[in-house]
Amino acid sequence: MTPLYLVIGIAAVFALLFVYGLFSRPADRSAFLREKYLKLVRLARPEGEAQLAERVEKLSLRFPGKSYAWYLNWLVTDLERAKR
Repeated sequence: MTPLYLVIGIAAVFALLFVYGLFSRPADRSAFLREKYLKLVRLARPEGEAQLAERVEKLSLRFPGKSYAWYLNWLVTDLERAKR
């Protein structure tokens, strides 16, 4: 048989992970994709953000009704594909 303190310790770890999962904020996907885009274009931050806004606007005209994260994902995927 396993010692009682080992079972209690494992239960405590799972309880902490469960509580952490309940109260942690989900990662902001848009912020992550925005930073990834700015790294891929290798421009100064103001120029990269201006280009990003312009490209997102063009995509929103081409594919209306999508979310901002969708447009960012499209741009990042396109840049990664072009770099291969």
